Amino acid sequence: MVYTNCCRCGAMHRKILTAFVALLMLTAIPLSVSADENEDIPTNAAATGVHESLVAALAHADLVAALQGSGPFTVFAPTDQAFTDAGIDLANFNTPELNATLRDILLYHVLADSSVMSGDVTDGLTVEMMNGDNASFTVANGVVSIEGANVTTADVIASNGVIHIIDKVLMPSDDTPEEPANDIPAVATGTGVHTVLVDAIVQAGLLQTLQADGPYTIFAPTDQAFADAGISLTDFDGEEGTAALANVLAYHVTMGAVTSDALSDGMFVTMLNQEQVRIGVTP
Repeated sequence: MVYTNCCRCGAMHRKILTAFVALLMLTAIPLSVSADENEDIPTNAAATGVHESLVAALAHADLVAALQGSGPFTVFAPTDQAFTDAGIDLANFNTPELNATLRDILLYHVLADSSVMSGDVTDGLTVEMMNGDNASFTVANGVVSIEGANVTTADVIASNGVIHIIDKVLMPSDDTPEEPANDIPAVATGTGVHTVLVDAIVQAGLLQTLQADGPYTIFAPTDQAFADAGISLTDFDGEEGTAALANVLAYHVTMGAVTSDALSDGMFVTMLNQEQVRIGVTP
């Protein structure tokens, strides 16, 4: 009887050990994600089942339309657990200033105008993220990480770029740069009334153009102006939509730094899309 009990005890131990080993193996398996290459990044993220917090944050920060643009974008997508671990509660981002902070955090996960596959990453590679901060990669023992966040699933292909799933929310540096970005998109981002314009610039693929030296003069419609015009960025989908949006935006930009005192009533200015506008000056 004692021998029989020992056998049962040994069998139970073996079952527990087997279950424990299986659990360890399960936790080591990368997250399996199916993606639709015909759908954009936000749509694919919403379908993974582990990015509800990320998708909600993008909506809260008004970044969905921007990331539905033609891109291409590379997005490092923290899971719901990563948001929980970071203690991020969207209800706390309830002022324009705090919402700008949320946008900064989210844009620190996005690389604009390129699709970076895992095979393109080398140890020590540093890239500039969409919020203007740099992020560095580490590659060790076949594991890719970015700023301490491990890539658990790589190369999830979308119609407008690629998603890499990470296990940690990336936080931009709190250090104030010695020379803060002062290009047109950066200044527009800081006004608080040009959110749609900045999103449109990103969606139309004009971000890097307007971050360049230029100089440029931009006649910048406010968020209310976009609303009054009935313009929704979701209407500009596909290549034709992106080209149409780029043409609209280019009609607001001219080469050269043209100050208001250089403008006169009735003068014509050639815009970036090669069309002319007539300036009106009232006393």
